[in-house]
Amino acid sequence: MKRFVKQRGWVLILWLGLLLVALVTLPNTTNFKENDNIPGSYSSTQAAKISAHWDRHSQNTYSVIAVFSNGNQKLSAQQNQAIKQTLQKLKHHQSRYQITDLTTADSSTLAKQQLVSRDQTTQMAELTVKHQDITHLKKVLNHAIQTAHVQTYLTGSDILDDDFSATTEKGVQKTEVIAIIFIFVVLLLVFKSPLTPLVSLLTVGIAGIISLSIVFNLVKFFGFPYSDFTEVFIIIVLFGIGTDYNILLYNEFREGLGQGLTTAEALKQVMGNGRRTIIYSGISVLIGMVTLFFAKFYLYRSAAGIAIGVAILLLVLLTLNPVLMRLLGPKLFWPSRSGKGEGNSRVWYFLSRHAWQHSLILGGLALLLVVPLALRGSGQLNYDDSREVPNTLASKRGFQLIQQHFSKGTSEPTTLYLAGKHRLDNERSLKEIDRLAQQIKQVKGVKSVLSATQPGGSQIKDLYVNHQLATTTTGLEKINRGLKQLKSGVTSAQRQLATADIASQLKSVKTLSTGATQLATGSQELTQALTTVSHRVQTANTQVQSLA
Repeated sequence: MKRFVKQRGWVLILWLGLLLVALVTLPNTTNFKENDNIPGSYSSTQAAKISAHWDRHSQNTYSVIAVFSNGNQKLSAQQNQAIKQTLQKLKHHQSRYQITDLTTADSSTLAKQQLVSRDQTTQMAELTVKHQDITHLKKVLNHAIQTAHVQTYLTGSDILDDDFSATTEKGVQKTEVIAIIFIFVVLLLVFKSPLTPLVSLLTVGIAGIISLSIVFNLVKFFGFPYSDFTEVFIIIVLFGIGTDYNILLYNEFREGLGQGLTTAEALKQVMGNGRRTIIYSGISVLIGMVTLFFAKFYLYRSAAGIAIGVAILLLVLLTLNPVLMRLLGPKLFWPSRSGKGEGNSRVWYFLSRHAWQHSLILGGLALLLVVPLALRGSGQLNYDDSREVPNTLASKRGFQLIQQHFSKGTSEPTTLYLAGKHRLDNERSLKEIDRLAQQIKQVKGVKSVLSATQPGGSQIKDLYVNHQLATTTTGLEKINRGLKQLKSGVTSAQRQLATADIASQLKSVKTLSTGATQLATGSQELTQALTTVSHRVQTANTQVQSLA
């Protein structure tokens, strides 16, 4: 034993040292972004590049929505005033909360239409906040938006993503605990010893921690594919196949001891037979996991880290496991003293015998269970992460309120980016943008479209020729009526000059003067109408330029 410790003791020390290094260097996954691994060919990635070039000031920021609600009742005047005071306080302390932009219902008439629900029960405020620790951000802003006698919620895509990650992390922790308990119980039933499952969990656990540290450091420094499910993928696979391999090794080791072999002889027999099985099986799994790295979908690529975990697991099982088995020997199966391998199981004998004798009946029962489940499946996938966030969280409740009182796309709108080689702030380009907006409105499921020509989701009449021509036509009609009156007056004057006396002539002159006055009035009305049209066109152009 002492000789073995001298020869193999360094293996135990090495793995303990690697475990310590892995724990110290294990990165924090809070700031990891799974979207960084979306291929550049995807439209969302190309849109992000356009956005980064077009709207540089919004980079490294969070988009947050503050929701103020009175349930199903209209917000009272006092509540609206309280909300206004809360938002004014936020605006006054923008630097404290690192707010770069704040849009409220009081910002403009257009903003009021977008941020106040039609039933007047809910009001929103849009905040752009500098990039920071989002957990701290939620805590500070949730406290800042608290308003007396009003339900307040902080939500938005960034907040929901963080809550989804936190929910996933909690789910992973629960999964790990359940897996450990399940494996412990199974190994306890198989080997009837509490030490066997503990040693198995120890070896697989060491492999898991070292694997996670390596993968997360690759993500941090080299952009290795990552998703919120990377950790759970690695843990579940390692504990699954690691436990299978350990059962194989421990069972053969127990059989060797039961045959009267010494610990060294039994271990040599186990590693001679089991090593090849584990290596061949492990390499096949390793190759399969490596191929996931070449997938295009980021979620599949994020599972490529399993290959690293499998490689570490094989090294642990083939180096650390023999050392522990040699040190513990028969004590590995304490308190069991039988030293026997697997015996005949009455339970499995009963099940297999009846399954063979009544195969048709059992096959029919299996179909009755499987077919309804197969027909019930819709085959439709949903990648809406917000559905995985518990309804008890404030971000989810705020998100649901927005969907109920506004539209489903208000909190997470779809943005369409248009990029051209020429300027778009001209009549021809704006006309095409407006035409595209009108076409998108016809798509099923689209409630409203906001664009450069329709910033409020509806057309600006002063921008359209039809409205401008209608105003001009009205002025021309007034001029035409004035000209007709003038013509009538002149004709009447000509007739009367030939037959009438001076008095009647003077009367005709007055009629002529009246007609001239009407003509002047019509001209003034035309000038005023044209001025109004010009002013409205200039105003519309100014709005378009400001939006562009």
